[in-house]
Amino acid sequence: MMPDPSMSAWEPEIRPRQTVWQRLDHGARRLLPSLFIALIIIFFSAPLNIPGAAELLPALVIATVFFWSFWRPTGMSGVAVFLLGLFMDLVGFTPLGVSAFILLLVHGVAFYSRFGLMRLNFLLVWGVFALVAAAACLLQWGLACLFRLSMLDIAPALFEALLTIGVYPPLSALFSWILHRLDEKEDI
Repeated sequence: MMPDPSMSAWEPEIRPRQTVWQRLDHGARRLLPSLFIALIIIFFSAPLNIPGAAELLPALVIATVFFWSFWRPTGMSGVAVFLLGLFMDLVGFTPLGVSAFILLLVHGVAFYSRFGLMRLNFLLVWGVFALVAAAACLLQWGLACLFRLSMLDIAPALFEALLTIGVYPPLSALFSWILHRLDEKEDI
């Protein structure tokens, strides 16, 4: 914003004050991706006997973290990703910090590569996500092997990687629609 030439250098710029409801609305929009992930973790960790819930949970979380870290990093901060990863570890009875570490890596790759990838079409972004998702699933498998001190079957990790890659397009379409709605709301 350009300074007003009629104002002197020592006069502070006056910004319009936001009401409490505007602040709450803005905060809720920023927390929406994190709340979505927290609800997904709770839903898929509940004993509802959903077939494939154990494989679908990391797929949904990784895809969500990647999308929001890529397109709206203010809605998916590193602190939120870390806390959601710890929550996922606690609920899923995995070693504490494994999911947080993997999700922070996904967040970092999406966040730092976003300016180079924003100009690309969806298929190329999906290809980059596929590489990130496969690396995340293989890293999770490698850490599980390390913690158990034995080689585990790699087939579940490959299935989880393919599931994560396959779940990204529909989630991306849903989140793009939500992002468009949020942007419309901010313009008003």
